[in-house]
Amino acid sequence: MPTWLLLAKGPAFYFILVVFVVGLLRLVVLTVWDIAAAIRRAGDQRLPYGQVVRQTLSWIFPFHKLHRLRGFYSYASYGFHIAFLLTALFLRNHLDILRDDIGFSWWAISKPILDVLTLASIVGAAILLFTRLYRADSRHLSRLSDYLLLILLLNIFVSGYVAGRAWNPIPYDGLMLFHTLNGMGLLLVSPFSKVAHCVLYPLIRLGSEVSWHLSPRGGRDVIETLHGLEGRKI
Repeated sequence: MPTWLLLAKGPAFYFILVVFVVGLLRLVVLTVWDIAAAIRRAGDQRLPYGQVVRQTLSWIFPFHKLHRLRGFYSYASYGFHIAFLLTALFLRNHLDILRDDIGFSWWAISKPILDVLTLASIVGAAILLFTRLYRADSRHLSRLSDYLLLILLLNIFVSGYVAGRAWNPIPYDGLMLFHTLNGMGLLLVSPFSKVAHCVLYPLIRLGSEVSWHLSPRGGRDVIETLHGLEGRKI
């Protein structure tokens, strides 16, 4: 059995999968706990939950907002996210490994469509990387981890795409080992990096709304923290 397949089916994969699932679940639980605690302490506990849900959905599907600021970058980013999710979740090879390891899977998207989505992911990730490198405002906000994540994603998509081509000049097993190691690396770092927004994003709007419902004396506490116990008149 090829080395990459042994890795995907062996203890290393189970360990990384547990870290991935438990790590993301921990972040969700802690975030929900903090939001619930903030609601209990809030001076005004009347939250517009319907509005929060609508705002959350409007940002998960921001079709009417993408062109407003840095349109090219926004479309590339959103297209990359959609293509990444569909490729990762509905590729037959991934689902076969999932079924063999865990015992269940779901339907797959046909290969020609996934090939187009993979190319879209490659183009989108490349645009995001080059934007961070060459735009001063993006470069100043970027950390080393941001670049490494994008390079990791490019490694995954390029190696996976090339491995499935008849013209692939690289030995298949070696290329798939590279692909598998990068994929396992992405799963491993997800709970500890910006990738965690895949589960935290739906909670952002609610957390932001709660943060404006200050607890009693909340404003005074902020002033004392910023300016000392004597405070300042407002």
